[in-house]
Amino acid sequence: MSFHPVSTLITKLKRSVNGIESTEPGYEELTKSCLQRKLPVDEWMSAELLAMEERGEHLRIFDIKYQKSPTLAEITLSLIQGEDSSDSISTVVDWISDGIKAQNNQ
Repeated sequence: MSFHPVSTLITKLKRSVNGIESTEPGYEELTKSCLQRKLPVDEWMSAELLAMEERGEHLRIFDIKYQKSPTLAEITLSLIQGEDSSDSISTVVDWISDGIKAQNNQ
């Protein structure tokens, strides 16, 4: 089995060019929309350039920041434990409890 690094690199180059060409219209539209909404696109591009040049901790700008949504059990438990003692919460707890009971009875 022989390995041809040049042909492999050419194949990868062709794929990357095709990928860029296919995503460029969407990228341009997204950038235009962000600029219309007065979002700091130039600041983001500067941060991206810095991250690509400096690497290390600067790459943290690419980390995804999200919060995991609570499960139904966690929501039910927090409502039952009475984090908010208003009357509407007890109604919601009763409603969720009835729904769970109905689902379990099926």
